[in-house]
Amino acid sequence: MIKIISRKSDLAVIQAELVAKALKNVNKDVSLTFVTKETEGDVDQLTALSKLSNIGVFTNDIREALLNNEADVAVHSLKDLPIDEQKDTLVVSMLERADLRDILFLKKDSFDNYSNKELRILTSSPRRAYNFSNFLESLLPFKANKISFEDIRGNIPTRLKKLLNGNSQGLIVAKAAIDRLISCENKNISNEISSLLDNFFWMIIPLSLNPCAPGQGAIALEVNSKRKDIIDLVKKVNHIDTFSQVNKEREILKKYGGGCHQKIGISIENKFFGKILTIRGQTEEGLKIDKREVLENENDWKNIPEANFFPSNIDNYNLFERKLINRNIKKIKKLKHTNIYVSRENALPKGENVDSTNVIWTSGIKTWKKIAKKGYWVNGTSDSLGEDDPKINCLSDNKKWVKLTNNLTPKNYFKSHKNPKNARIISTYQLEQTNNIEDLNKKTHFYWMSGSAFKLALKKYPKIVNAKHSCGPGNTLKTIAKYVEKNNINIFLSYEDALKTIKKSGD
Repeated sequence: MIKIISRKSDLAVIQAELVAKALKNVNKDVSLTFVTKETEGDVDQLTALSKLSNIGVFTNDIREALLNNEADVAVHSLKDLPIDEQKDTLVVSMLERADLRDILFLKKDSFDNYSNKELRILTSSPRRAYNFSNFLESLLPFKANKISFEDIRGNIPTRLKKLLNGNSQGLIVAKAAIDRLISCENKNISNEISSLLDNFFWMIIPLSLNPCAPGQGAIALEVNSKRKDIIDLVKKVNHIDTFSQVNKEREILKKYGGGCHQKIGISIENKFFGKILTIRGQTEEGLKIDKREVLENENDWKNIPEANFFPSNIDNYNLFERKLINRNIKKIKKLKHTNIYVSRENALPKGENVDSTNVIWTSGIKTWKKIAKKGYWVNGTSDSLGEDDPKINCLSDNKKWVKLTNNLTPKNYFKSHKNPKNARIISTYQLEQTNNIEDLNKKTHFYWMSGSAFKLALKKYPKIVNAKHSCGPGNTLKTIAKYVEKNNINIFLSYEDALKTIKKSGD
């Protein structure tokens, strides 16, 4: 009989059950039982986590159970584990990682009641408080007089209840925790969380603004280093990509001193074009860190004169005038229980009455900020990485998707990755060509922000098909790939990223 030990919280038990299911999948004959234990961090619910000096307050007591042979496999939220390796135990495996992102909940109220008042946000994380203070105001559909962060302790249901019944307005937690609680097999837990969430607005924060705590979303399996039999079994459930990804994040944090009290977020995202590393925060010495890059990204955009790059100035990119299609805009008001994907800020004009049952998702952060200024609550963004997988998960029961975009967008681009019956496009504005296109035959390298702009330029200057082209990893890439050879296409995270590369190559 193999004993699996975890903390006593609902989330910890759910995670232990996920481990048991994984072990059963690789050995259906294995006998398993569960043990739970309170840790120092569970017992002390009054002291702020940032003030608890003992590293591993949620894991040390569990680890002792392994060393004393009270249990065989310890299950942890990996972000709770100390950065340094522990003597006599090993983290042998990790299950496939869940969502890395954080989620903000805000009590449902009129935005007018929030305007010009203090917004108090609950969080136990110095990282979250620091990073959110740098961007949260720009994502909200109202102007808060002040945003402050207050400490909170307790498990997820406890925190949600403290938010609901207390004087604070918001709460930040890991989205992976919410997803696991809502989707668990225990309907009492699932229904309780779902019922609590009905009281709040929610927004999922992109990693480009708020990278996670290293290892967030991953479940770690720790064993006694002397138990070769257990090690051999547990290794069979290891998700190799997660294991590598998480250990890399932890190695980077260790260079800054490590520890859960750091104001530093580090995330690595695995994408089809490479791994994106994002680091945001502040060291204990006060050094600010702000980095986002594609790891091991080899490109030939070197030693390129800026004069050969289009657009070297973003003002030169006005290839179209945009005019609203009022008959289609009226359709927005009729949408209910729908996930609305906003491709560009002007696709959703100010003053439209968007039903509260809808979810609003944007293509990127710039669009989010502009939509928020118009008074709309935005639930999340594709972070300029393409629209294929928004990863809303259990937070929305909406099945239908509608994309608000221009009249030239190919209809199949939005339907190709979703059920065609539940995905459609509403063209809320039309593109009309301007006469502002400079002589592009003189350019050798291009960055495109839309497939329509690329096709317009290509029609007027066919020779540029043999030049070097770049864009983000979304639909624009699909369009360019139809005309340009693969080795002449490069992916950047943004126009600014491409321009920075060009300028750096000219140093």
